[in-house]
Amino acid sequence: MILLYISSTIISCKGDDSKSEKRSENTTNFVEAKTANKEKNVSLPESWRWKSQDKSRELMIKIVKLTHDSLIAQYCAVYGSGEKLDCEFEDNFNIKAAFDQKKGTYVRTFKSFFNSGKGICSIKRTDNSLTCKILKIPSGEYYVPDECVLQKNENILKTGSAQKDSESESISDVFPLNNNNISEKINLNTFADNNLKEIFKQQYQLDVDAFSELPSSGNYNLYLVNNVSGDSDLFYLITMKEQKFTDRLEISNSNGNEDSESIFEINKNYNISIFYKLIIREN
Repeated sequence: MILLYISSTIISCKGDDSKSEKRSENTTNFVEAKTANKEKNVSLPESWRWKSQDKSRELMIKIVKLTHDSLIAQYCAVYGSGEKLDCEFEDNFNIKAAFDQKKGTYVRTFKSFFNSGKGICSIKRTDNSLTCKILKIPSGEYYVPDECVLQKNENILKTGSAQKDSESESISDVFPLNNNNISEKINLNTFADNNLKEIFKQQYQLDVDAFSELPSSGNYNLYLVNNVSGDSDLFYLITMKEQKFTDRLEISNSNGNEDSESIFEINKNYNISIFYKLIIREN
């Protein structure tokens, strides 16, 4: 189609050499721009993350489409250390932006999952950072920061294989791990890959609301999976080898309507302790 377009342009402008050269040059630039875009070393999906200094707020953006003229993505905003979640745990892409050449950013509407209100945001991507800025706030409640700079989260699972985060903590940094220090020791990612979601669904008939890959030895992968089901806050350990399920364990179950709850601790030797606490309620 491109060759046909160039040929018809030259023929129609045959009587005017200067116009022919100008049109041919513009067409060539267009083709080069398209080719350069295809050759960009961008592996999708991409996961980007921002966290406030006090660790009470987070923003995660997952980009699933990125071209020279459009961007499609999904965000998850966390507020109050998890008290408020503006998220959707299935694939529901709420950012659809077009590239603004004057501003050098992708600009258009986004939809809050919390109240379905629509706002306008701008996103500027470089190889090392992603800047998100709110240009028009949506109606009602929403929890996306007005402006923040996100860093690429290499811990996202891509093409069915676990990619280790280049900044992942060592075993001594993560363990001992328990219910009280989770937010300090690890980052819970809301964008799990389909393989992990399907395995978890098969084992527990539940969805992966958040997960983190924990340090592990050998060629095994160890995942801490969180599910918020109704009033319950549940944690599970899932072990996989070569992307195949090997073992599972429920390690924590907290339900606001029950009189007891289970909590866990994992030490540096991977010994797991599960404790049951009796909850005394005042009448």
